[in-house]
Amino acid sequence: MLPTLAAQNDVVYISKRFRYGKGVEVGDMVSFVHPCVPGAAALKRVVGMPGDFVMRDVHTQGNDTMLQVPEGHCWILGDNLTESRDSRTYGPIPLGLIKGKVVAKRNFLFLFERLRNNLQRPTPAE
Repeated sequence: MLPTLAAQNDVVYISKRFRYGKGVEVGDMVSFVHPCVPGAAALKRVVGMPGDFVMRDVHTQGNDTMLQVPEGHCWILGDNLTESRDSRTYGPIPLGLIKGKVVAKRNFLFLFERLRNNLQRPTPAE
């Protein structure tokens, strides 16, 4: 999740209040059970919720395939798009795999920082 989280020494605080995707919104960073690696967990950012349309490959030029996120699933991406293995690799993940939402981090200097979702909801066109 570079650049949001360092590759080493950052500690994240996860709120389990958002388990199973309850209250999770586009822009939130979530912890989830990895769909391809049994017993492993991962952190990624939610970019699509059920019913949303998302770009299949956001960093590939000329490939503008749009997908609709199925009910009960979300579309996740890593912040480092060129190196991340995410929904572009294994598809939408079931909301039931979400273990919680990342709400804060602490770095190697023990500096505490709340992580906020800074995305704005689009305003409807008139």
